[in-house]
Amino acid sequence: MKTIKSGFFLFILPLAAVAAVSVGYSKANGTNQLCEHKYALCTSALCVPSPEDPTKAICFCDVEEGPNMSTVPCDSLRPSTDSNGMGLKCPDGTPWTWCLNKKCTVDPTDAKKAVCVCDVMRTKEWMTLGGNCDTATCKTGYWSGAAMSDFDDGVIFLSKALGIASSPVKWCPAAK
Repeated sequence: MKTIKSGFFLFILPLAAVAAVSVGYSKANGTNQLCEHKYALCTSALCVPSPEDPTKAICFCDVEEGPNMSTVPCDSLRPSTDSNGMGLKCPDGTPWTWCLNKKCTVDPTDAKKAVCVCDVMRTKEWMTLGGNCDTATCKTGYWSGAAMSDFDDGVIFLSKALGIASSPVKWCPAAK
């Protein structure tokens, strides 16, 4: 695996991850599109199972502004504020969350954070930008992620949409 580099990749890596997370879903439910607005970046979010629905998880995501990928109308995905102001590989079978196209609410105490309700998955080998490159975290938390089989297509889409010549994604060094 390649090592993570800083600088230019700190901006592009989250965008590539957003694309990767979305591709598998887009094949079944719509076409990829590039949005330009405030959005909840859940690609490295730690999530907890919902106490009300075991098929859902509550994720704590960062709020970003700029280009992002969607498979539904861009306006339907902007994080909202209510009237009160409110590249790590993991094995098949470990729980992860699918946050693409999920509605999120901006945290009223921190405008750079959002709370999102995402689907819990337990299928396929998957990847996340969370977990600090420690594969032990694949089993200790519900990280937002994407199936490995969908990751490359997302990176290709976003690289083309943003005019980037090659993938900016850098994988974690050898597993811890």
